[in-house]
Amino acid sequence: MKKVLVLSSAHPWDDERVFNKIAKSLKKRYETVLCAVAEDDLQVVDGIKIYGLKKLSRAKRYKNYSKIIRIVKEEKPDIIHFHDPDLLLLALYFKLILKKKVIYDVHEDYSLAFKDREYLPKLLRNLFSSIFNLFEKNVSKLFDGVVVVTEDIFNKFNCKNKVILKNFPTIDMYEKREEYNLDGTINLVYIGSVSYQRGITNLILAVKDLQNLNIKLDIVGPAESSNYFEEIKKFENEKIKIWGRVPKSCVPDILKNAHIGFVTLLPLKRYLTSLPLKLFEYMAAGVPIVASNFELWEGIIESSNCGIIVDPTDIEQIKSAILYFYNNRQEIINKGQNGYSAFIEMYNWSKEEEKLFDFYKRIVG
Repeated sequence: MKKVLVLSSAHPWDDERVFNKIAKSLKKRYETVLCAVAEDDLQVVDGIKIYGLKKLSRAKRYKNYSKIIRIVKEEKPDIIHFHDPDLLLLALYFKLILKKKVIYDVHEDYSLAFKDREYLPKLLRNLFSSIFNLFEKNVSKLFDGVVVVTEDIFNKFNCKNKVILKNFPTIDMYEKREEYNLDGTINLVYIGSVSYQRGITNLILAVKDLQNLNIKLDIVGPAESSNYFEEIKKFENEKIKIWGRVPKSCVPDILKNAHIGFVTLLPLKRYLTSLPLKLFEYMAAGVPIVASNFELWEGIIESSNCGIIVDPTDIEQIKSAILYFYNNRQEIINKGQNGYSAFIEMYNWSKEEEKLFDFYKRIVG
């Protein structure tokens, strides 16, 4: 049996895509080992051996390289499936020197992400974006395959073996929702990485303006900076709770009590054609959605009739969406169930898993 090492120097070991989708799916056909950020040096979960890496800032992740190389030499995998752009140079070493088959899993358009780095001067943002874009596209041609999450990113890469594996939830984590308990508090939820750019401040301000309503907002997920986390923590009260990071296994239970899910990211270039997991997690949990008015998202929401589209920069529109569901509670059930139906029919990992297996067959036989 061929052995695969799934590798990430940035994501926690239990990341939804890295572990629950890629690693668990590959375990069905291949001997699978995972190396990712974890507190434990070594553990076994669901039959997958997991090596832990230190959690480091982007600029310091190279400090994990020696440990990664040691693990690769000890485990002797046939394929290395890596998930982070900061591993591109190391992946070249695996491919050209160690003669491993290498697959690059691209979670977002990283060259566009440079254009939104506010800590860089604008001229440097564009320069870094162009340089990285050229580097990434050329280096990827040397790998055995590239996995991407959207059509836009797929079109960017000019390599022989590439596939789109959309970041849809797994069916076994969710059951059809039967109870909504609409007589009392209306529970609003955001699940995912927490930052100003992801629309969290505007969402909090919208809820603060509606303090007279019987509503509660839960913001669940890790903050992208400790300063921002402390900033929004100041807004906590009996109606707004800032959770921080929770285990991914807790997400379905949190969503069981939610009535409206928010994915109101601001219109940064890297978000416009993204497919955030939370959008589909809400659908899987039967939770209606309030989403940013990006063309791609609008098509999904409207074709499934599972939510409301708003301008994420307009707090009044966010408030209006909350008020619509608050005053039309049957629509919470209707749109929530529509979303679940679309999840079962189209937006689940099962179909993506089959594409993953076909992709690997082309590469390793």
